[in-house]
Amino acid sequence: MSEFDAIVVGGGPAGSSAAMRLASAGHNVLLVEKADPPGSKNVSGGVLWGNDLEAVIPDWQKTAPVERYVKAKGVGFLTKESNIGLEFRSGLFDKNRAGHMVLRAKLDQWLVKKAKDMGAMVATGVTVDRVAFDKGKAIGVEQDGDIITSDCVILAEGANPRVAIDSGLREPLNDKDVAIGVKEVIKLSEKTVNERFNLRDKEGFAGEYVLGFLPDQVEAGGFLYTNKDTISAGVVISMKHLRENDRTYSFDIIEQFLEHPAIAPLVDGGSVEEYSAHMVQEGGIERVPKLYGNGYMIAGDAAGFSFSNGLVLQGMNYAIASGIAAADTFIEAKKGSGVSEESLAGYRKRLLDSYVLKDLYNFRGIDEVTWGRLPHRAMPNALEHIMKGLFIEQGVPKKHLYQLMTEALGESGIRTSEAVLEGYRMLRRM
Repeated sequence: MSEFDAIVVGGGPAGSSAAMRLASAGHNVLLVEKADPPGSKNVSGGVLWGNDLEAVIPDWQKTAPVERYVKAKGVGFLTKESNIGLEFRSGLFDKNRAGHMVLRAKLDQWLVKKAKDMGAMVATGVTVDRVAFDKGKAIGVEQDGDIITSDCVILAEGANPRVAIDSGLREPLNDKDVAIGVKEVIKLSEKTVNERFNLRDKEGFAGEYVLGFLPDQVEAGGFLYTNKDTISAGVVISMKHLRENDRTYSFDIIEQFLEHPAIAPLVDGGSVEEYSAHMVQEGGIERVPKLYGNGYMIAGDAAGFSFSNGLVLQGMNYAIASGIAAADTFIEAKKGSGVSEESLAGYRKRLLDSYVLKDLYNFRGIDEVTWGRLPHRAMPNALEHIMKGLFIEQGVPKKHLYQLMTEALGESGIRTSEAVLEGYRMLRRM
């Protein structure tokens, strides 16, 4: 007989959500987290989108340690001198608080405590080596030669899934599968944050940027998220381009972002409270591993469940939804014929019926847009040329918008036909 009904590896949003669902259903579950305290090894830009947590914590929006809710969402293209941006600021966000800024060090501790309060056994500061198998079935986890047994193992270990890889449950990651995220949490007063971003009370700003000004053809994006009295600021850099470049460093790129003339005034006078770096899943649906087997399931970032189309970056909501789906699949299997590969196949069906796998399939190939020459090199400079022609008065005859667009494409080195084709592909994939 197993020591536990289920063992969940990873105390992030996916693992904690799975553990809460299992414990609240009366199952004997062990949640194992390598960090002590939980959250100290986790890095995230900082916006929790959606309301998936309601399924396990109905009052989470009132009780969770959220910083602010998204009142304004911005997207910007940065050149050396300019920020050409689009901002959506709406009262609709007041009625439907679709996104909340969070600090993972606070959120993850809170989630793990919730799981413990619901009845899960929690072990922190424990690094699992691999999944233990017997005759092809997962029977628990191994740590320093000791095996802790369970009927099922749910791997929710995050963007660097060493347990899954070392257990032969997914292939090692390559440079195209991941980007590197680097983040600073910058301390400012609540009053200063409100004034600089035109916010009130618990309103927040979430912004993503294309860094079109970087030298050496390195491609990267930036982000700014307002917390109560700090700003989460950082960059996400293509690992493939960074390694191919071999002379640019991630810490240089975040400094160039923070020193940009459009960004520097927003963080001026702040002090760095936290500096962190981590991998970000970028592989898309092509790199999602087999999600279940005989006695195991994989959830969250460990399964590659993250989404980016250049305008929206999401991951924590996918983690929570997949963690709950894994738990529900186990609960159903235990009520039926028992835990087997066949009985856990419902996990993938649940994800296909939800937005998790639907999004990844619908946006297949989006990495060719988010990491491409058109958005990172051509568009920022072309947009700057058009805006300069429209808004900077130089005492010369004005040009039609079509003329400015044609000139902008010419200066970017992209033929009109190529721009039209790439633009069409971008719109289809986005």
